[in-house]
Amino acid sequence: METYNNGILFYHDKAGQGDVHEIIGEVTKPLSKMIHHLTVYRSLEQGEIYQLLTEKKHQYDIYLILGGDGTVHELINGMIDGGHDKPIAILPGGTFNDFTKTLHLNPNPVRAAEQLLDAELRTYDVLRTNERYALNFAGMGLMVENSLGVNREVKSKFGKFSYLFSAIKNVTNPKFFDYEIQVDDKQYVGTSSMIVIANGQFVGGNRIPLSELSPNDGVLNVFIFKDSGLKTFTDMIGEKSEVNWNEISQNIEHISGKQVRVETKDTIDVDVDGEIDLKTPLHVQVIPGKLKILTAQVSTLFS
Repeated sequence: METYNNGILFYHDKAGQGDVHEIIGEVTKPLSKMIHHLTVYRSLEQGEIYQLLTEKKHQYDIYLILGGDGTVHELINGMIDGGHDKPIAILPGGTFNDFTKTLHLNPNPVRAAEQLLDAELRTYDVLRTNERYALNFAGMGLMVENSLGVNREVKSKFGKFSYLFSAIKNVTNPKFFDYEIQVDDKQYVGTSSMIVIANGQFVGGNRIPLSELSPNDGVLNVFIFKDSGLKTFTDMIGEKSEVNWNEISQNIEHISGKQVRVETKDTIDVDVDGEIDLKTPLHVQVIPGKLKILTAQVSTLFS
């Protein structure tokens, strides 16, 4: 077990589902075995964690976050912009907890904290998205419409099902947009209902069925949805490889590369790791091995 002299655990009042205060005490019990001096920091407002990290008033040996994908997004931006080259640990505390699935962590935060005791520190790529950083994905189109269609109260009460209801509503009458995409030195033009640029293996609670997709290979993956509805979702079920994806899938085009530039005829919103805080045009560049994150052993996921 790797041990640390001091660490800080951030959590946000409004992150994810339910009352996060109820589990803080239980989570800190296993964490105290690996961190001698643990500070617990309650964030009251969005942006507070980022501000603390960029001010650099305190330095820790490890930085932990309990929260959803948006809270994790705030942490990693603060770590990078604040110049903190230290280990990170992520505990699930949101609706989807997409990246913690990539880290083989149990969806129960207490169980996940116990897994950290035997976890391995691995390096992960990040996506530089305009002036922000993303750990998991950047996307536009249908996924943004779905997110905007779910208010915070409903999200807290129904979790994943609220997104499902909203998705069903939007899929019946999706909005399409014209795009121009440059991936490395190749150009692509067309009309799409949704574009996803992925680093992580899970988006919106579901695994992307591309066998080569990895968050630490120095490559980003672009998925262009040509249509919507049942046929499109069927394309996202069966496992495919980079070699045969575009042969098998009739509705979703896949492109991989190091850099992506997306322009749309009309300016549209961009979802970055669950935060809708950017607009097109969008420039995305993969930065290999930027973050060090504790990753659980697969064998401990359901033990």
